[in-house]
Amino acid sequence: MRYTRGVHRRLPIRQAGFLATLALVACSGVLSDAPPLTVPLAASMPGEPPEPVPLWRFFANRESTWGYKVSPDGQRLGWIASHARRATVFSRPVGDGQVSIIDTHSPRSVFGFEWAADSRRIFYLQDRDGDERYHVYLASIDAPWERPIDLTPWEGATSWVHRVPRNDPGHVVIMSNRRDRTVFDLWRVNLVAREATLIAENPGDVMDWLTDWDGAPRARLRHGGPRERYLEVADAGGWRRLQTFDLEEFDASMLGLTADGRGLWLLSSRGRDRRSLLRVDLATGAETLAYQHPRVDVDGVVLGERVRAPVAAFATPDYPAAHLFDPQLAAALATLPRPPHSGLRLRSLDDGGERVTVEVFTERGVEYFLVERGRDPVSLARSVSMTFADALGTTEPIVFDARDGVRLHGYLTRPPGFRAPGPMVLHVHGGHWARDYWGYDRVVQLLANRGYAVLQVNYRGSTGYGRRFRELAVGEYAGKMHDDLIDGVRWAVARGLADPARVAIYGGSYGGYSALVGMTFTPTVFACGVSVVGMSNLTTLFENVPPHWKLGYVPLFLKYVGDPSRPEDRARLEAKSPLFRAQDAQRPILIIHGARDERVKLRESEQMVEALRRAGKDVRFVVFPDEGHRRDYGNWRNALRHYREVELFLGECLGGEVGPPPAN
Repeated sequence: MRYTRGVHRRLPIRQAGFLATLALVACSGVLSDAPPLTVPLAASMPGEPPEPVPLWRFFANRESTWGYKVSPDGQRLGWIASHARRATVFSRPVGDGQVSIIDTHSPRSVFGFEWAADSRRIFYLQDRDGDERYHVYLASIDAPWERPIDLTPWEGATSWVHRVPRNDPGHVVIMSNRRDRTVFDLWRVNLVAREATLIAENPGDVMDWLTDWDGAPRARLRHGGPRERYLEVADAGGWRRLQTFDLEEFDASMLGLTADGRGLWLLSSRGRDRRSLLRVDLATGAETLAYQHPRVDVDGVVLGERVRAPVAAFATPDYPAAHLFDPQLAAALATLPRPPHSGLRLRSLDDGGERVTVEVFTERGVEYFLVERGRDPVSLARSVSMTFADALGTTEPIVFDARDGVRLHGYLTRPPGFRAPGPMVLHVHGGHWARDYWGYDRVVQLLANRGYAVLQVNYRGSTGYGRRFRELAVGEYAGKMHDDLIDGVRWAVARGLADPARVAIYGGSYGGYSALVGMTFTPTVFACGVSVVGMSNLTTLFENVPPHWKLGYVPLFLKYVGDPSRPEDRARLEAKSPLFRAQDAQRPILIIHGARDERVKLRESEQMVEALRRAGKDVRFVVFPDEGHRRDYGNWRNALRHYREVELFLGECLGGEVGPPPAN
């Protein structure tokens, strides 16, 4: 199975195949949407307030399992579970049998894996203390105690698996910036000799590569200047331009070649508002529409290894939805037990297309299944959150209009026994080229369990709602993008949901920046704020981005935010930076950062803390020396400390519940 989730595949650190999650609701082959919530004025929730669930049950639970994948030959299952106080890869035969536990010989957790073509080994990624300079490791399920092999022992480089060729089990194709830190090449690595052969050298402007099913380079997306991108295909020993994109069509993603080798499956918004699934003729560039959603972008697509064609396409208008191309797969998935408004994640298909691993999820947890054509589904496990689901909140889609009439979507989570108007946390997603989705979110549910309503707004500029909606964010950092968040708070207050005196703002990365903007630009709206790995100065952020962001992130920053090398832009960027408004803060702020952060440097938080303290403001600063730009920490100890800091801070600020202290 090959999976791509739209723009997420275009991020500088791509982990396609490792972090793939596919959401769907309909199993009949047709789209299934549900309307967004219209919250009544009496917005309390039935039941009694839940008892606080200990932090370790959310973030350091030794019973947690996830990420079940069937091997290419269909004979084995692999998954992630806890061992020796960290997460690693487990496996066993499909029917039953001896469980193999990979010893990574590292104190840090593993969050995903990919099967090797021989179904006897696995690949996984691991960095050093959160610095996102990932190495690709190879481990054997037959000798799980042996130290895994580092296939990419290239100091300072970032690497990941690009393709696992089924016809060549002795090799893997890896993408890496080993040769030049600013761009990524393709390497074929011998799994025995560990020799790496360069098979596609980046001339300095290739943003992404596509190989055929055997691992040979066949297409590439190329940076053509400040405003253009090109899709090129291999032709007679060289490269031929097939299509031209403008900058805003950055979300184009090459999925794979068609079965006859004459076409390319492409996710693209070229010439249209919404990203859609297309078949592109490799000779002429002509497009044939395979699937589009009537309201939103197509989030992702699954291609089958055997049929080399789309198996399913996914979108998230409010609740998740899907279009299934395979009637037999749709019939098999229709037998899965699931509650209303549940979704599915299609995790893996074997090469024969007979067995599939599936996750049935709600906002409160996940159940994992093995589905085989013609047989009843087999339950593999349930997420540990299902054991305390009654203590978690209900998440519902919402819709409201911003002050200028722009229609905004989002999600509202309310705990059992919530008495409105009550305390609320505005949880702001990062990116900003990202969005919030419906489903289980540990952080959101922790906040709900502590007694808070949680509001998530897909503010203008969020992905998923088409090009026009994205471009509404141009020039609107600390402007209309922030107005959307404030309008969300006003919406919740006007409907009797939120107590205006007890609203906090909390976010990471861009969401951390938003939290700092909220506490300095609109200091009377929020009772307190939490910024995690947030930027404080847009100019220093830009000047210190990782070198491999030059083709993807930098042009978008220049368009949406500004160019610090131009004096007029620099002044505007500084005017939108919370660092220069520190003196305006009025309420407590908690700032958390990983010292190994390569995206938003630690200095972004350090300088903000210094400015706040000089101004005599109430700020608490927490630094994790062995973590980077993430909230799923590689070390459980850090996760427990992070969220303990958060619950204590919000408890004092908003008056919510505080759970028992985590055990040492």
